[in-house]
Amino acid sequence: MPKTALTAKFIRVPVEGGRIAVSPRFDDFLDISKMAVLELGMQKGNLLPEYFPEEKSQKLVEEINSFNAACRRAGVPIIHVGHAFREGGLDLRNAQYTRITPLSGKKPFPNPDLVAGSELAEFATEVADGDLKLLSAKRHNAFEGTDLEFLLKVTGRRSIVLVGAGLDCLGMGTGFVGMCKDYKTLVVEDRFLPYFEDLGEECAKACTMFIGLVVRGDELLEEIRAQAEGKE
Repeated sequence: MPKTALTAKFIRVPVEGGRIAVSPRFDDFLDISKMAVLELGMQKGNLLPEYFPEEKSQKLVEEINSFNAACRRAGVPIIHVGHAFREGGLDLRNAQYTRITPLSGKKPFPNPDLVAGSELAEFATEVADGDLKLLSAKRHNAFEGTDLEFLLKVTGRRSIVLVGAGLDCLGMGTGFVGMCKDYKTLVVEDRFLPYFEDLGEECAKACTMFIGLVVRGDELLEEIRAQAEGKE
């Protein structure tokens, strides 16, 4: 089924460069007929200068727009996962991340000001016709309290591709739960920014050991395109 020499990062595997060929042992991760992209953290309020440098945010938006567009053309659905808190702070009344993250010197992520209907809660990325939006997330786990699993079930998707902003919080939280629910998970390391920049490589290492395949965006797109062309 896989048609390209896609590689994945495996920190603990004693091979040069720490990467191994995905196929054939993980062929089932790469079936685009069972694959969906989960875009996390890409709302305008999460990409303000106090969260990420403007240049880095703009570059990430452009790269994810391009990645998503290629996946759409191949028939892979895009699910934009976001937060839309009730005005007045009810959804954050018992939130612990709003207390814990500031101890490390940064604002809470996701932005507590992502109020439903506000400009900050709008997606910074392109939301095309046919894309799915999920704005019911409340914490760092896109499965908790949302209908994400329902969307994946009705669309017949068992492999999830994680991209976005906040690898060290949204990505890890969603990835761990997805793994526990037996979803085949691919983390696109160069399309997913960590909130704490110095944690990027550490998160990638953890993902290789506990969550799923850590892949490069261009290599994954090459495989997705190859499969799509083979079906034409």
